[in-house]
Amino acid sequence: MKHDALVVSLRSAVIVWAFGGLFGIPAAVYFDLLAGWRWPPYNAIYDQMIVSIYVAVGLCAARAIKNPLSHTSFLWFVAISSFTHGLVMLYHALMSPQHMGHLIGDVWILAGGLSLAIPLWRLGKHDDLIG
Repeated sequence: MKHDALVVSLRSAVIVWAFGGLFGIPAAVYFDLLAGWRWPPYNAIYDQMIVSIYVAVGLCAARAIKNPLSHTSFLWFVAISSFTHGLVMLYHALMSPQHMGHLIGDVWILAGGLSLAIPLWRLGKHDDLIG
């Protein structure tokens, strides 16, 4: 894949992360769009914490849209933290039947992290990760 195509792919992923952080996650949490997604028992304070984190990610991603290559540390953080979040949720969903809703609600974040990691890696923007 050519450099320009990888940058377009990365920019597209950043746009999705910005939109998801600013609008998608808040809507999904507050309107419980993925019924069964919430941790029992329901806790509004927990929902506010999750939304605030993803709004911050969305704001930072929106700043990175114009030139994602100048924001690689942030994008790697989003990719790695999303991947680990997805793994934790996958574990809990598989270990406790009451958390199976997280397979739909949270585990997709695994793929979301890869949407940033793959183009960053292929662009060679991983030097700071390996020394």
